Amino acid sequence: MTQKISFLLCSTLHDPQFRLKSLLKSALPIINKLFLNKILCCTPSTAEKALPFLTREGFEVNVCHGLRQIDTYKLALKTTLNFIDNPLTQKIFYIDFDRLIHWANTYPEEIIEIFKKENVDYLHMGRTPRAFNTHPSTQKDTEIIVNEIGSKVLGFSEIRDIISVCSIFSKELGEKILKVNNNSTATGFYGTWPIIFWTLASTKQYIEVEGLEWETPDRFNLEIKKNGYDSWLKQFQNQNEWKKRIRFVREFLFELNKLIEFKFVKN
Repeated sequence: MTQKISFLLCSTLHDPQFRLKSLLKSALPIINKLFLNKILCCTPSTAEKALPFLTREGFEVNVCHGLRQIDTYKLALKTTLNFIDNPLTQKIFYIDFDRLIHWANTYPEEIIEIFKKENVDYLHMGRTPRAFNTHPSTQKDTEIIVNEIGSKVLGFSEIRDIISVCSIFSKELGEKILKVNNNSTATGFYGTWPIIFWTLASTKQYIEVEGLEWETPDRFNLEIKKNGYDSWLKQFQNQNEWKKRIRFVREFLFELNKLIEFKFVKN
């Protein structure tokens, strides 16, 4: 008989004003149904009022005092690994918390179906073309570079959504990724971790979902209602946002260069 798999949520949150509170309340019934344990690592800038609320709702909450994104992700993963007592029947589900809330509220049937998928060591969830195109140019025009290069490195015949930052993986893979000493940048891991996971996994699968559409507007409802979506979006895609997203690509390439050897192709 096939053993039933239980899932542990491993997630990160950055929400200085706890704008996601009302949306979280509506998503909680599905989130509670899906996960055996719910581990959440918050940035130090996350609103203090969020922490007791999340704890009361059954989340294991940690605050990461490191200033780099990689520090928050690593602490979330380390904490989640400590909650696994049966690696054969328990898997880790990683997703940014705002994305999980959006997915549960907008495509509940889809996310429930994810947990019925074939049991593999690594399941990578990418965005459908429609979901990817809901993102602004600051993300589409930069993330496509990571996806094109990452897909080429992994030998895929088509471009896959490498930088979706959403996957299910085993305890063994979680332990291995923490031992990889290539995280000399704050954000390069967004692109390199999926490449490492896919390479190390004995069994793996890639799927695309609608629920990973752009979630950021959820927390800016007041501004969007006041000024209109187009005006808000124009302001959101400012120079700092472009610099941030370009830095993600640069740091991905820097860390990728430490994983693989670049060579000229001889004609």
